[in-house]
Amino acid sequence: MGHRRSVGDYFRAGFLIVMMATWLVPVSMMIGNSLSADKSFSRVPPTFLPKRFSTENYRELLSLKLLPRWIANTALIASVHVVGQILINGAAGYVFAFHRGLKWLFWIFMTPIFVSQYVLLVPQFVVFGKLGMIGLPAVILPGVWATGIFLFRNYFKTIPKSFTEAARMDGAGEFLIFRRVILPLSAPIVGSAVVLISMGIVGSYVWPMLNLRAEEQQTYLVGLMNSAINVYAVKNVGKDMAIGVMAMLPYFLIFSLTSKHFIGGLTGGATKE
Repeated sequence: MGHRRSVGDYFRAGFLIVMMATWLVPVSMMIGNSLSADKSFSRVPPTFLPKRFSTENYRELLSLKLLPRWIANTALIASVHVVGQILINGAAGYVFAFHRGLKWLFWIFMTPIFVSQYVLLVPQFVVFGKLGMIGLPAVILPGVWATGIFLFRNYFKTIPKSFTEAARMDGAGEFLIFRRVILPLSAPIVGSAVVLISMGIVGSYVWPMLNLRAEEQQTYLVGLMNSAINVYAVKNVGKDMAIGVMAMLPYFLIFSLTSKHFIGGLTGGATKE
């Protein structure tokens, strides 16, 4: 006998369909009008598909002289942040997971979660300026990622203590245990961290814009947005839509390549204190 669907099941399905349509309608309009050679986006009512398809907008963007440099800059910054933040924040998560006496310090580290990153922009800029690190060092250096510490700590708590105790009995130090025992058992949360950190770097705009003044040093998103502002503005909406599509592409690539561990990593640490 098949499962009988309730009213709540239909309500949830309808709600998800509405939410999906709410997201897909503007995205489909953006993609459609990015392939348009005319100003169909400004028509009333707006059209989803252009009357005449054209790849001219994308050809012009792909011909930007510094586009490969912007991609390389972003890949370099993302790589440094992925490795650095996994080591730094993963190590912090390991300490907070297996040393319960530091719970008060853990909650101090969690305070940035409750503060908007834009509130911290001015203090960060002033501090880096005083240290003489304005520019590429301010962007490329990884820092403390409160959300990452929280995710790593919760996931590491699901690993039996017998693994770490056995390693200590064999004479392994804390960093060796973290690197050779804990991290190999934590592929899901590491995969999730790679996704979140990479997307954060790709989508970061204000901080790189403030620090990377030279055009050849800019990141992928900053370079594209500056091209839209300085070159196209609102003269050609189709080119602006193409820039929006190209800005979204890294997100789809990152998630499609790393989604295998993403959900498992986020839900793996859902344990009770």
